[in-house]
Amino acid sequence: MDSPILLLCKSHFNDDALAKIETLFETILDAVSVGGPVVIPYRRSTNAQTFNATAFTSNPSDGRHIDSVRFPGRNPQELRRFEALFRIIELSHEALLSGTLITKRSQSMVDEMVDNLAFTLGVGRGDLNIVATAKGLIAGQVQLMMRGGTSINCAESSDSGVLLPSISAVEKIDFQSVKWLLVIEKEGKGYPDLATRKFLATLHFVQPRLPMFALVDFDTHGISILRTYQYGSQRLDHEERTKVPRLRWLGIRSSDVLSQTMVTQDPSANNQDSQSSQDLSSQESIAYSVDALQDERPTKRPRTRRTKSHPSDSTAPLNEGDREKAVSVLRDICTTARLDSSGREHKLELQRMLMLNVKAEIQAVDDFGDITNWLDERLLSQSR
Repeated sequence: MDSPILLLCKSHFNDDALAKIETLFETILDAVSVGGPVVIPYRRSTNAQTFNATAFTSNPSDGRHIDSVRFPGRNPQELRRFEALFRIIELSHEALLSGTLITKRSQSMVDEMVDNLAFTLGVGRGDLNIVATAKGLIAGQVQLMMRGGTSINCAESSDSGVLLPSISAVEKIDFQSVKWLLVIEKEGKGYPDLATRKFLATLHFVQPRLPMFALVDFDTHGISILRTYQYGSQRLDHEERTKVPRLRWLGIRSSDVLSQTMVTQDPSANNQDSQSSQDLSSQESIAYSVDALQDERPTKRPRTRRTKSHPSDSTAPLNEGDREKAVSVLRDICTTARLDSSGREHKLELQRMLMLNVKAEIQAVDDFGDITNWLDERLLSQSR
């Protein structure tokens, strides 16, 4: 595989957003000129409806109505909401005209209003030039050339990672010697952030042959995060490029948890662990360097001294919330029109999770705190 430098084209939806915002401003000016109330359509992203952003009409196919905010407000709360929404529209218009990006802080009301405004106009949130503060980290042989002329070398902070920039600010991506991409989700709280999803989906779009893998906890939130990366979310389904359907599930699964539990319950294995732990600092692990996903050659990777962890420290029984979440995800899977192989696997693993009454963190498959051997084996088997 070569080391391509790929150019990211600017989304044409920015022009659509600008045109729709200016049409909205014209409608507001017309209302003011005749002394009538100013009404701004405000469609909530949780309502699935067909919306005409130019004519500001709706076809509520699910029986719900399009909400709106108006001035003068019908109550003080609506007046404050109109002021906030109008300010967001004004800032977006300025950012689109100047070609700059506005970073949106984590404020629930503003976050919801930006999402709903984008949904109302039929564009993505990034197309308004209002982007969320990055939360994800990236590390590896990738260099990002930004639209402002600067560059980010993601290999410089391989231990801690580099904070993901907004994909809207990236002009070119140099993949250098990258052979695969691994997504590790530990702090998603059941829902990966949009900025990370768009970044990953864009990488997949410009490099569709690059294998992408996901490593998540074996619990309901881990599988839900995986499915959000693969299939997107209903609330933000209008967002462009947020899905990676070819993302492969590397682990962890029920088989990983069961195999680790069986090893620790084997007395001979425990004796061997006890004996080997005394000389752990002198041990070395064998890793594999993969060249173009075909040639495998063993290389030495020194193993540092670590504290032994028992798999039971990273496993726990399901609680009531876990079971409710599992049922909810299973319901979503079963209502899918066409169930693909990934969906069938998710369904089976959730059923096993419920039957075994167990959930596990990624650390459940480590070896004395070192997960590299497990990753080497899985990545090699998936890359063949």
